[in-house]
This record gives sequence, structure tokens and C-alpha cells, in this order.
Amino acid sequence: MPKRVFVSKLNSGTSIQNQILEALNWLRWETIVKPSARVFIKPNLTWPEPTPGVTVTPEFIEAVVAVLCTRTRRVTIGESNGGSHGFKAEEAFEKHGLYSIAERYGIQVINLSRLPSEQIDVAVNSKNVTVELPSLLLYDIDVFITLPVPKLHAMTGVSLAFKNQWGCIPNTMRLRNHAQFSEKIVAINKLLKPKIALYDGTFFLDKNGPMMGEPIRMDLLIATDDIGAGDWVCCELMHLNAIRVKHLWVARKEGLFPNRFDEIVLNQPVDGMRGRPFRLKRNLVNWIALVAFNHPWGTKVLYDSVFAAPIHWLLYTVRRNPFIGRLLYGETEPPKVEGRHKEAPRA
Repeated sequence: MPKRVFVSKLNSGTSIQNQILEALNWLRWETIVKPSARVFIKPNLTWPEPTPGVTVTPEFIEAVVAVLCTRTRRVTIGESNGGSHGFKAEEAFEKHGLYSIAERYGIQVINLSRLPSEQIDVAVNSKNVTVELPSLLLYDIDVFITLPVPKLHAMTGVSLAFKNQWGCIPNTMRLRNHAQFSEKIVAINKLLKPKIALYDGTFFLDKNGPMMGEPIRMDLLIATDDIGAGDWVCCELMHLNAIRVKHLWVARKEGLFPNRFDEIVLNQPVDGMRGRPFRLKRNLVNWIALVAFNHPWGTKVLYDSVFAAPIHWLLYTVRRNPFIGRLLYGETEPPKVEGRHKEAPRA
């Protein structure tokens, strides 16, 4: 089957809902979303409040829901609690207006961190990989739809459709899996099998990420029935070499990413829609975190040991000094959130 990717400019003279419907029609979505299908929507809610280039806009989410509800009312939107107990999913739901959307359309909003979950073994590149996922996503969903925001990522290079499913791991200490990130994110996508990706390209995020960086207004809608093809097109829009992104390379070896760009069927050429070249600029904190990201012992020391709280307290304290904050974070300002919440209780 051809891998189809739809790219267009978001037109202020046309509703987002109509533009999403046009994109889905081009993807022949009625063959994917059957009447009364159980649909799960995974938005990118990396931050508890709407932030350009970081989270999906509430308008985009509602437009997707409105279109889907013309086919089925069995729609669920879900996300897990913020990593390292940063925030509860309910906070992000409230600030992104998801409860109001759910009430208007008669759909569900769920915190994946509060659901029963299980450990699943998956073969990735002939190796056994174990991931934890909510049972709901494994057995009670017909169509998984992902809503990423195209952005750079200081640890993984990019955060696109593949990466968006990392938030499906219900354990808020999912960073314990970072040393095997590429294999585990591919395993998660093999299990969840996203059928449609709708990228909210109102803003892309340049220079850093996933929560800090420079939002770039692009006003693009990208839609695909193949997340590998969609991620490759987004990399092209950002002037990035997709094959140099490790998790996309692993996905390619697993057959989840196209071998050639000309395998992708586009609704129109993307050359004229490219913006400036995106370039990742890691700061000092990023480089320190990258060491931890790639080594289980580093993650343990920095985030999951008796040393974690003192280290983070010291970091949060010294970065308030403008000079030290600039030294640690470079062009990006220190993140607004400080400290770690206690672990959210599971239902």
C-alpha cells in the first residue's frame, strides 16, 4: 500500500475543521475509521498549558474531534502524567480545554497513568524489548490517532509522530527507559499501530526542545496514514536528514519507515513550504542530561536516586541568577516549572 502524506497551509479563511476533513478525505480515512470504531487520540501535551511549538493547540484538538464524531462517537482522548512527576495529566486537560470539548461532543478524556497497565515483550532488531502500556490501548482501541507537534528535541533529535507515543507509558518515571529509547519507542509503535497522524504545524519548535526553544510560525497541516512517511516529510520541511535520527533509523530497519522518499505519495510538492533550516543548539544542561539519557546509571543518579532531589534543588536555586541561568541554558530561558510533585495516585 502507498504511504500517503498530505501537506497544506492552514488557511485563515477556512476553518481548521474543514481543512482537517480535506486532509482526511485525501487519506481515504473512511476506510480506516469505520462507523462506531473505538478511536483513541493521543495529543502532544508535553506541558500543562498551551504553549506555541510545544503542545497541540486546543483549536486543533477540537477540530479533529469534530470531524471524527461525524463517523463515530466512541472517541477517547488520553495522555499520561508529566514525566518525573512534573504535572498531572488532569492539569493539562483542564488548561487545554479538553473537558469542555468532551462535554460538547460526548467523548471521554482519560489519564493513562490511572489505568491498569501491563508489561509487553516485543522483538526489535532481533532483540527482546519490554515496554509498559495501558491495557486499554492494547485491547480496546480500533484506531489510534496521534497528534504531534513538529519540533526539535535535545535528547532524541526530533519529536514527531513516533516520539509522541512515549507519553503512552503510564509510569511517570518513564525516563528509566531512556537508555533504550530508540528500541522502546519503535516497540511501542509496533504495538499501538497508529493509523493516522495529524501534525499541528501551526508552530514548529527550533533550536531546542521538547519544552524550550524558539517557536516558528509555519501554519502547516501535515496528515498521513503512515507515521514513518509523515515524520520523513516533517524532517524535509525542517531541512533535517531523517536517517540521522536514531529512532527513525531503527524504525526503518523494522520496516516502519520508508526506504526511499519517492515511496511517499504527496498531495503536492513540499519544497515551497519549507521554512528556514532548523538547527538543534544544545545548552550545558542538555549535554549533561544527554549523558544521563544514554546511560542507565546516569539516569539513576540524576533522576531516580537519593541524590536526585538535592541535585535538582541546587539546579533550581542557582539558575535564578541571570548569569548562571544564561551559562546553563544558553539562548533559551530556564524552564518555568520547578521541583517535582509527589507521584500521582493510581485509581
